[in-house]
Amino acid sequence: MPSPLSRRNFLGATTLAAAAIATGNTSALAQPTLAQPTLAQPTLAKLPRAKLPNPTASLVTRWDTDRWSLGAYSALPVGATAGVRQTLARAIVNNRLVFAGEYTDPEYPATVQGALRSGERAARTLIANDPGPKIIVIGAGMAGVSAARDLTSSGAQVVVVEARDRIGGRVHTNTSWGLPVEMGAAWVHALKSNPLVPLAQQAQLKLVPSDYDNESFRDTKTGRPSPSAERASNQLFSLLGRLENSWPNPSTSVASWLHQHGLPVNRFTTWSVETGIVQEYGLNASRLGARAPTEGADFLGGDAFVSGGYQRIPELLAAGLEVRLNSPVVNIDVSQSNGVHVTLESGAVLTADAVVVAVPVSLLQAQSPRITGLSKAIQAAIGGIATGDLEKVILRYDKQWWGRETVFGIVGGGVPAQSSILAPGSALRWTEFYNLTDVVGAPTLVGFSGGSAARTRPKSDSACVAEALAMLQAAFR
Repeated sequence: MPSPLSRRNFLGATTLAAAAIATGNTSALAQPTLAQPTLAQPTLAKLPRAKLPNPTASLVTRWDTDRWSLGAYSALPVGATAGVRQTLARAIVNNRLVFAGEYTDPEYPATVQGALRSGERAARTLIANDPGPKIIVIGAGMAGVSAARDLTSSGAQVVVVEARDRIGGRVHTNTSWGLPVEMGAAWVHALKSNPLVPLAQQAQLKLVPSDYDNESFRDTKTGRPSPSAERASNQLFSLLGRLENSWPNPSTSVASWLHQHGLPVNRFTTWSVETGIVQEYGLNASRLGARAPTEGADFLGGDAFVSGGYQRIPELLAAGLEVRLNSPVVNIDVSQSNGVHVTLESGAVLTADAVVVAVPVSLLQAQSPRITGLSKAIQAAIGGIATGDLEKVILRYDKQWWGRETVFGIVGGGVPAQSSILAPGSALRWTEFYNLTDVVGAPTLVGFSGGSAARTRPKSDSACVAEALAMLQAAFR
């Protein structure tokens, strides 16, 4: 599960740091086991005036067409409030079925931390209701293995069934380069008191702090740094700070709220909205509800990239569990008096006293699996949550040619054949890149695309890579 890019988290960490310095209580800033970014930088080639070097390898994600995710992570659309998450978190159907997943965690939605917490909450609910010792957990992502671990520790007989051929769900580490590269979730957010931090330690992973402030803004029309983009970014986040502290009407979109509060529409503000909102929530600002930026707990402690293989955390939690891979579920029946009946795609039927449904909300909306006996309130809550999309193009190079910055914001519109900057076309794809050299262990850039721009990307991986390279070439010429 790709997690959100979360400038909100960075702003919260900055506020915490400022307060600590002001009061002299800098001990609150200490973070456990954070690997400091490498000080010794690779030899940097002079900025080329002509063609940039070609990458030696590339990877492209496709979470929106993945059968078992159908998108990246949940978000509140126009008309929705965090109450839909509360409804699903509290639901217990016929004393036998509970839900788990990042979409059910009101405090840290759309994050791996939220998924982990939701599994723990689901386990506590079943333990308190004591439906019986035999429990099936559907889904071996972070939520599922978290629930299964806690249920097993309480003495339950747990079987985890997973549609994929691996554990982790939207936490997926690719090792085809001989180095771990994150195709899905890549960050640990809100490091202060985050339960993922000790798990990362246990899995012998490094956490590399994200320095969002070390950003270069560039324009594809000029090939130069762009003060206009930087001003637009600052203006957007100033307005988002006001939005987060307000109580907007749920029927208002983020796009409408920003327009009403003075954000102009031009190619620079359009870019800032794309990178600061669309690529964080996965939904276009016109579809994203104005309540979305206001939900959740304070994200304190900053963010960090996971280095060494994020997938090792859910695999660690799954150690010792009975996990049946390649076992898609097509139907869950909790209406019968003799327990839960779970039908697999193979035709096999499993029975148990209770079930934890730990699949993405997008699959519930697609009735994959079908669930009998859900109340109208639960069905409405499931239908009231949207699934955003965030996709990556990951580029590996022989040498780090791009300088020392962590983040590169790239305003589109200067690449030949690009559609209008105001249209959800190639000009709004791959508009932000992160330097992952210290995370991956080789010179690497990852470009992001979100919302409808991501969903309308080219069908071939090579064409997506070509688009990303064209953006870089125009921005750095």
